[in-house]
Amino acid sequence: MHSRVQRPQPPMTTRKLLVVDDMDSIRTLVAAIGRDAGFEVHQANNGEQALFACQTLGVDIVICDQNMPKMNGEGFIARLRETDKDTPVVLLTGETDRDKIATLVGLGINGFIRKPFKPEHIYQVLDSVKGRAAAG
Repeated sequence: MHSRVQRPQPPMTTRKLLVVDDMDSIRTLVAAIGRDAGFEVHQANNGEQALFACQTLGVDIVICDQNMPKMNGEGFIARLRETDKDTPVVLLTGETDRDKIATLVGLGINGFIRKPFKPEHIYQVLDSVKGRAAAG
């Protein structure tokens, strides 16, 4: 009888999630959900920090608030899309103004989650990104 040698599996690439919100409680909750879903999580509390993180970390998805100090979600998305048209950006917002939402869609957001949200909504967004990565 001979024993089978198991070959180590190649490490799975960890996907990077950037959570951008000026409210610590929201950022912490979304980050915990991201870690639970298997993402390496990074955080920023405004659009300026988020832009820097995207440029230096190479994130796979951004979940971003709209209303933040220094640079809001709209400003961040506009600046990001100048150099990066591919990274999925999902807006996490309490925004209800249809014109504002239309403007944000025009900037290239990939979806939005309305506040208040249920954790399942975040999991669904993250699962769709992981599914695209596995197919790609």
